[in-house]
Amino acid sequence: MTATSPPRTAVIMQPTYLPYLGYFQLMAAASVFVFLDDVQFARRSWQSRNRILTAQGELMLTVPVKKHDRDTPIHAIQIDDSQPWRDKHLAAIRHAYGKRPFFAQGWAFVSEQLTRERDGALADLTCGLAQAAAANLGITPTFVRASALKAPGARSEHLLALCRAVAAQEYLSPMGSADYMEEDGVFQAANFPARFQPFRLVEYPQGRDPFTPYMGFVDALMNVGWEGMRGLVQG
Repeated sequence: MTATSPPRTAVIMQPTYLPYLGYFQLMAAASVFVFLDDVQFARRSWQSRNRILTAQGELMLTVPVKKHDRDTPIHAIQIDDSQPWRDKHLAAIRHAYGKRPFFAQGWAFVSEQLTRERDGALADLTCGLAQAAAANLGITPTFVRASALKAPGARSEHLLALCRAVAAQEYLSPMGSADYMEEDGVFQAANFPARFQPFRLVEYPQGRDPFTPYMGFVDALMNVGWEGMRGLVQG
């Protein structure tokens, strides 16, 4: 790093199904983006589900997964394609957004992503989908999966080990992690720079009022398209 070049910034986030805009805001600020897929899978979490906005309100879309031990890490979780969830999700998305201005653009992306492989790993779906969306948004950090790094530790110690494994010079975290990271004190003790980025809420036309935040990114995609979404996450 020279006196004028920015530091190599690591962002570490769990793989998320149809992540919300804040996920991409963090991704846009990263030099290297680490999918935290080596921690325990939590069934009722954003790891396998997210929300879209329908005429009746919010609707949760969940990817079913096969039975697994309680302590199974995210990267080992397998999708249960014995259930017709893909068709159901696509039908719900079509019904919710079929009349929105950028439906054709969004549908081309979502339908391609959800009709690819069957009976695969959940992380392959979620990481692949997020990376494909990032490419359409012109967001180009280096993408790495934590499971490939074999970094030690738990909680903040694990995050610091991941930062060092990818040769990061600072860690950028969502604001929600600030309390437990301060409690752990790991980054402070190591004198490793860490900063926190709050979600920058930017409203966009949804076709109904009042504005409903924190929807899966397909809501923005269907309403403002890739170009408009790019302004929401990078502006």
